[in-house]
Amino acid sequence: MKRRFKSGGDEKGAALIAVLCFIVLVALITASAVTISQIGNYTSRTFTDRSLSAYLAEGAAARIQWMILADKRKYTNRILGETDYSAELEERYLADGVVHKMDYYGNLVEVTIYDMATGYDISDENPAKGLESYKSTLYDDPDKRDFFAGFMDCLKDYVDADDFPQLKGMEKDDYSKKGLYPLPRNAKLQFREEIMLVPGFEKFFSPDASGRLSSFRIIPPQNLPKIGQNSSFFSASREYLMSKGSLSSDQADKVIAARELWKNERVPLSQNLDPKTLAMLKGGFSFSESGAFTIVVNASPGLNRVRRTLAVSMQIPANISLPGIRYYEYILY
Repeated sequence: MKRRFKSGGDEKGAALIAVLCFIVLVALITASAVTISQIGNYTSRTFTDRSLSAYLAEGAAARIQWMILADKRKYTNRILGETDYSAELEERYLADGVVHKMDYYGNLVEVTIYDMATGYDISDENPAKGLESYKSTLYDDPDKRDFFAGFMDCLKDYVDADDFPQLKGMEKDDYSKKGLYPLPRNAKLQFREEIMLVPGFEKFFSPDASGRLSSFRIIPPQNLPKIGQNSSFFSASREYLMSKGSLSSDQADKVIAARELWKNERVPLSQNLDPKTLAMLKGGFSFSESGAFTIVVNASPGLNRVRRTLAVSMQIPANISLPGIRYYEYILY
């Protein structure tokens, strides 16, 4: 006797599985579409915020140039660190590293003004000569002194025209073996950041909080004059203060603390530094503005939104005429 089996239950089970798979597939597609839409929205907002931040930073930098010019016309005495401005209500715009909070069309923007004349000068045919004083900061570390000698030899080879390496230097064949062709330049440095390509640089120098090599002077672009004034005390990095001022680490801490009191509370340096130290600093650094400024702007269109930094360097003359202000540096990041 043959038995007959009903297939209806199996067909219903298969149909249920197919429907469930279809529902899962639709859910995945929907979730993917929502995710892609959200990513697109976030990406669009990020790019929009970046553009807004850039416009704000550039606008604030342009405004602050005119405020510096107005300050120069009103206050002809440009010697820093001496006058007590703490009781003054009017804000001053000096090349002293003070952070200014500025309302720019309803947006809070931070602006810092530095003197462009600061740092090691590596613009000529022998940039190693401009770094000789740095060795004074390494007396307590013989290993670092040895590494520094190697870096200096590499720097000399990087700019000289021959292919004969210094004792611890590197020439074209050495760079090629490391996959760094077509280095070295075998000519003067064209921009200060180029020194970062020299082997050993990272052991001694690093960018500042704004990501710039403020320990080195800007190398003037073609057809722009070199700023020859002594380095500004108020814009000098810690390592530059130590090397040029022959300061120990503890002395540098005291000097920087006095400088911060000027920046934050406008307390004259003479109230926090002994006469001997202050005289020594004035002998090695400039306390007057050079007339060339670096303006660093941090801008954002709102709280917890994309922030961008603009760094511009230029000379600001007493009277701006054609061709207008020409920039030594214009970096937006």
